[in-house]
Amino acid sequence: MGTVTPLRRQAAPQLDPENLAIGRLWQRQQWPRHEAVEDCIDYLCDSYQHTERSAENAAVQALAELEGVNSRATIDIAATTSHVVVLTNRAGQRIALSVRDLHRLLEGQDLQCGNSTTGRLLLLEH
Repeated sequence: MGTVTPLRRQAAPQLDPENLAIGRLWQRQQWPRHEAVEDCIDYLCDSYQHTERSAENAAVQALAELEGVNSRATIDIAATTSHVVVLTNRAGQRIALSVRDLHRLLEGQDLQCGNSTTGRLLLLEH
């Protein structure tokens, strides 16, 4: 008989249980993305005195964490700049998307406001 090699368990991705935005969005998983994010922004501003920008950032980052928890694709933070996002897909391939590439990908997409107070934060609606 051959030798049996035990499978290594990889730690499951964990969401931060102390993150207020993740907690709020977790409760609103069935809502449309833009409505859940808008609710989260309002909640952070009203209950925790976040600025609009701070609340927008926290809400959209929490949304990405929730949506990415079971994904093997990642963003390469070390290679990403304000003009290029570098993704690593499941196969380990790196994909560079410039601001121009992203604008082209967004053309004709259904963008919904994720913050009706300022109207600045737009989200793709699936």
